[in-house]
Amino acid sequence: MLSREKLLNLKEQYMTDPQSLAKIDMVIQTLAALDHQQLPLHRLPNLLEDVKSLSRHPERLLLDDALAELRETLIVNYGLWFLPNTDWVKDLARFAGPRPIVELMAGNAALSAALEAQGHVVKAVDNLDWSGQDNERPVPWTTVSKQAALTAVKESLRKADDPNSQPIFVMAWAPDTSDDDWQILQYLRSQSQPFHLIVIGEKNGATNSKQFWQEADLELNDVLNQHYRAFDMIQDAVYLVH
Repeated sequence: MLSREKLLNLKEQYMTDPQSLAKIDMVIQTLAALDHQQLPLHRLPNLLEDVKSLSRHPERLLLDDALAELRETLIVNYGLWFLPNTDWVKDLARFAGPRPIVELMAGNAALSAALEAQGHVVKAVDNLDWSGQDNERPVPWTTVSKQAALTAVKESLRKADDPNSQPIFVMAWAPDTSDDDWQILQYLRSQSQPFHLIVIGEKNGATNSKQFWQEADLELNDVLNQHYRAFDMIQDAVYLVH
């Protein structure tokens, strides 16, 4: 995994390569922010070189291998499976407007904490069944209601006074080991009112169930993706789901 010491050693090795140095510095700044339960201000670029670039710069292979460890570092050290940033959180808050946000499967609820810092009304829910697996124990950034995602959806819709007060549901990096995401989508579709579901994940890849991707009607929203990009081999994106 990536440590500050490892990153500083890489800086010394790539001191004459401005492009590599820029990547290393961005990762150092990102981890320093997370150490204080703060999100990075801006999105990371894709940190990994493509095959063509590595063939021209084989000296960057060592760095490429090291930066490929960032995802595991985020999961194990911080309980984060995806990496939002402050610019993107502002986009999400503006998109939501006055509607509250419910973060489903929130994990350590870094996104919810950042939204709260923006003054947005948000509720984070998670059943916390991932504790002791990829990450030893949850260390939430804000209050997390221990609740199954589908239960939270049903409860939130019951409490909504009218369609205009219905929350926006955000589900980031749902596991590919259950069909909870598909159950949620089925339930939302079964209701008589329109719904708002935002999913962050890799289509037909590392996140979510196969049935979800097969059945979901996806919109790759420009506003919600302008400050969100993949930073490694996993090509996750932000989708509006209908």
